Amino acid sequence: MKKITLLLLMFSVFSYAQDKPFGTTLDEYNYMTKGYKIQVSSGLDVKKGYRVDDVTSYATPLYDFNFKSLVREKDGVSAGLILVATSKMWSNVYYLGIPVDNAQLFGVFNADVNLWDESMTTAYSEASSYLMAHLYRIYSLPKSVK
Repeated sequence: MKKITLLLLMFSVFSYAQDKPFGTTLDEYNYMTKGYKIQVSSGLDVKKGYRVDDVTSYATPLYDFNFKSLVREKDGVSAGLILVATSKMWSNVYYLGIPVDNAQLFGVFNADVNLWDESMTTAYSEASSYLMAHLYRIYSLPKSVK
């Protein structure tokens, strides 16, 4: 229950931080969860019409979490966050998409996180809190400082 509440809180904060109410499309979500991995491993270019910006990263003794924003170049709005989670113990790398304003896709994301064991979800909870604090700091700065 704790992780579901945290995920919903993070989703609310990220959705609130958006300047425009465009939600994540299924095509964008598929790119975040599958296409980005192929792009990185093959050295391909980013999906046409988008760019990927680093947001922040968080490391624990057993896991690394990297958050990246998939940004639509036409309007500069984030289509969602790409979460690259790495298990240092097993060398597993997970590519998840954190959608914006799309409850159905958020359910898919939540189901993917629920497949992780308790150790990884606990570490992800820490990383999510760090991400929220980072986003809050960015979006609470005066416009002249950004």
